[in-house]
Amino acid sequence: MATKISTEILTIILRNVQSSRLTQDLYPSLLVNRIWCKVTIPLLWELTFGKKCYKDDKRKLKKKALCIRTYISCMDTQARTLLTQNGFNLSSSPPQAIFDYPSFTHKFIIKNLVYFISIYSQQIIDRCTFLEYFKLHEKFSKKNRNYGDLITTILDLPGAPKVFKKLESFTAIIRNNEQIRPLYESLALILKFINVQKRLENITIYASNLDCNSLLWAIISQKETLKSLYLMSANFSHFKEKSSPIGQFTSLQKLYIENCDGLDNSDCLFLASSFTQLNSFHYFHTRNQFNGYAQEFIIKILETASTNLRNICLVLHRKITFGKFSTIMNYCTKIVELALYNLNPEQVIAIFNNNFNELRKFSFGCGGDGFDANELLCKMAENIPKSLETIKIIMFYENQWIFSADSLRKFFEGWHHKGGRNKRIIVKRPKKARLFTLSDENIKVIEEYGVQFDIE
Repeated sequence: MATKISTEILTIILRNVQSSRLTQDLYPSLLVNRIWCKVTIPLLWELTFGKKCYKDDKRKLKKKALCIRTYISCMDTQARTLLTQNGFNLSSSPPQAIFDYPSFTHKFIIKNLVYFISIYSQQIIDRCTFLEYFKLHEKFSKKNRNYGDLITTILDLPGAPKVFKKLESFTAIIRNNEQIRPLYESLALILKFINVQKRLENITIYASNLDCNSLLWAIISQKETLKSLYLMSANFSHFKEKSSPIGQFTSLQKLYIENCDGLDNSDCLFLASSFTQLNSFHYFHTRNQFNGYAQEFIIKILETASTNLRNICLVLHRKITFGKFSTIMNYCTKIVELALYNLNPEQVIAIFNNNFNELRKFSFGCGGDGFDANELLCKMAENIPKSLETIKIIMFYENQWIFSADSLRKFFEGWHHKGGRNKRIIVKRPKKARLFTLSDENIKVIEEYGVQFDIE
């Protein structure tokens, strides 16, 4: 006698197949029986607009666009009549579809909808039950100038508050271009939704030339639920603390800031002191300028998160030095992954001498006048953290990173005695540098100690 599988278990099994991104593997399950078909259909259709589409793959894109016909079949009589009166031929989309396909839409990358057909967005948004993921990402050409109007139309729909009430992840990558000025106005509407949701967990915003004062307060409104925050190219020079306290971000664990200006504004320090639960902090400031370099902002975050921080990455321009290096040494003692660019040899040695007992991966750039790679390796060997598994060397000064087999052996000897042979060294060369090579003697030492040595 055949064993029956409950609907709940079958859903879990098929969802695991779906999560492997091989959705074509789900199609055979449609033909097993009615129950399998009924379980499979929602899984297939919830990804219609949630999977990345590649514009250059015209054949695949054309095939995906056929889903619009099915969505049209789900429209009510009034909507279909309106399309017909305006010259649309709906013969390929007969009414009364078997399933309510728009109700299965839970993930939404808006560029996919633009690729397929923007005029039907009203019907799709109006019929879907909720969105948990919403993404704005533009690479504009002249024919996409109506994109901002499309977003505004979606957010102005009567059912929009219902659709966005379960939004958990929001991404907006918007560049400063006069052709897409309406997008900034549309984003202002989205910020209103952010303010009322109070359930967002992930926010990613590329916000060049945006009103970041409103943006920050919209983000602050999500401080109880927000887990990951990624800000790029935003200017916070005009951010002003309100009379009410900001409070603590009780759930925020990951903070990524890339080339944002104005965080040296004193009012931003109140924001930095609210990140008490961070375990991952990445700060990138690679522009060739000193204006906007938020050293005190960085220090305040490190002091506030303190031992909660497990992953720190500070990527600064060569001409900028991190003067408050001791903050990491004194406060972030539970660090597991540490990446610091543009260090001097004394700072590298200080990391090794600071008794970071949980440090597993250390990435650093080092060089400059009087730099001696052999001397640095030998000093590092004297006090390598026992927990250290991976060292990544970022070569800004590739010609200076030449070390002998003897110094490499001494370093491996100290490292080997600290915890076995599962060790790895990664050397990252500058993009336009000459090829970094190892001598035959160096290769023999590497093979002798069983260290994995990779060159990027």
